Amino acid sequence: MSMMKVSTIGSSLLVAEELYRVTKMYFNNKVELLDKYDIRQLPKHLPEDLFIVLPTRVEQASQFIPREKILGIELVPEPQLYVEVAKIPAGKTIGIFNNNSAQGNQIVTYLHSYGLDQFNYLVIPFDELTAAEVKERVGQAEALIGAKGFVGSGEVLFSQYRDALRPDCKIISFNRTIKPQGIMDIIERITLFNYQAMAKEAQEISNTLHSRIQEVMAISGNITHSMGLTKKSIGDTEQMIKKQLQEVELTINISSDLEKAASQIDQTVQLIKRVANQTNLLGFNASIEAARAGEAGRGFTVVAQEIKRLADESRQSVELIRTLIQNIQEVSGKIIPVMELLTEEFKQVDTSILQISERSQSDSISMQAIGQALEEIGATSEMLLEQYNRLVS
Repeated sequence: MSMMKVSTIGSSLLVAEELYRVTKMYFNNKVELLDKYDIRQLPKHLPEDLFIVLPTRVEQASQFIPREKILGIELVPEPQLYVEVAKIPAGKTIGIFNNNSAQGNQIVTYLHSYGLDQFNYLVIPFDELTAAEVKERVGQAEALIGAKGFVGSGEVLFSQYRDALRPDCKIISFNRTIKPQGIMDIIERITLFNYQAMAKEAQEISNTLHSRIQEVMAISGNITHSMGLTKKSIGDTEQMIKKQLQEVELTINISSDLEKAASQIDQTVQLIKRVANQTNLLGFNASIEAARAGEAGRGFTVVAQEIKRLADESRQSVELIRTLIQNIQEVSGKIIPVMELLTEEFKQVDTSILQISERSQSDSISMQAIGQALEEIGATSEMLLEQYNRLVS
């Protein structure tokens, strides 16, 4: 989580540096201090989350920066100042050397709050007076107090108005610090910022978690749908296999009929062979009878009758063969469509099995995606729990 980005704004760069110094002193590890600005020279685009200014500059700063990003913090002199002022003889004129009258008068109020009422206080707002007016008031002061950024060695008082100082003028420089209420105000802003940042981060984590859960639900839905399709494919395949078994059985029966027909053909062929043999024998006998001139008539008659009988048997055999061939053709006509149908259905079974395999592979990939998503959800949940613990603590 990023830290709050903070810069300071002052009526001058010296004041901004003073605010920067005290902010860094108390909150160096709590915020990211970026820069210090003179309110008269503010850039147009500022990335900071908070700007710390003196209360007297809040309204002026709000003309350039959203009011919710501005925090007015009052700086008060460190306690050592009051100790040093108390050592000055009563009735002396003490000059309050400051860049503006508002803060100068505020310092006078602080001095009075500590019971240091025995002096004549003269506010010297050097940015609001001419150089001559500043010199005149500096010359009146029997003691002069101011922040180190104004009256320290090499600062405004000594670099510009040294010659106006009375020889016996006592110079008291001091640092300013943040009042306890100001510290609490800054802590409150830091706490609010951190809380909002953690809440935003927690919301983003929750959105990510929700998104991952939705992905898992979508994948699970796809798997459920795929499993339904796979179940249907298995059922369809089972029905096709049952049908194919029936058709295979029918084919076996037809093949049996074909075998019987072939056997009958074989028997007929054997009969024809016998007839042919007998016919040859009769022809041979007819030749012998022809040689016998006397008995030719009767012998040829017997031969003729026998040949006629054999011819009838041959004709019957031929008719039987023709019928058997026709039966075989009919059986073949039945077998071929069945075999073609079986071939097509086997192709369908192959396609169905391939679809089942592809769906199973897809389901496997989906399950892997679910496993990975669940791991990410677990990690995100741990992050969310950590954010929650940080918010609670």
